[in-house]
Amino acid sequence: MKELSRTVVDYVMSLGACAAGIVTVHDLEGGPPSADLRYVLPSAQSAVVFALPLDQSLIMPFLRKEDRLSHERNNIATNTMASGIALELSNYLNQKGYASFPVASNQVYRGESSPKGFLDLMPNLSLRYLAVRSGIGWFGLSGNVIRKNEGAAII
Repeated sequence: MKELSRTVVDYVMSLGACAAGIVTVHDLEGGPPSADLRYVLPSAQSAVVFALPLDQSLIMPFLRKEDRLSHERNNIATNTMASGIALELSNYLNQKGYASFPVASNQVYRGESSPKGFLDLMPNLSLRYLAVRSGIGWFGLSGNVIRKNEGAAII
């Protein structure tokens, strides 16, 4: 299992991740409902978690309202890449005989979380929580995951 763990971490790192780790259901015990891996895969025992960096050179022009579109496109492209990596990794694990489920990096919510449905926007899985529990970052005051080199400019 250690060899498989190393293989999947190396894989996501080779595709551009700035950090990767593995979190187990044991690591997530006591967390919020959105930290239950079994919501998306009842047999889940662990999750591969990774972060992709955003292009930091596009952030200041965005904040200055000089160039909004470039940062937005980078954010969308990075989210799309993250979701694609999750899909490819899931396909690999399934082919090796390990049940796996790819989780999209953004905009996937539990509709049944409350009487308000999607208005509550509870994610299927809290990717931020998984990222912190896996050790690839920590929570900043904003609630975003922070890393030393990238700050909060990660997906």
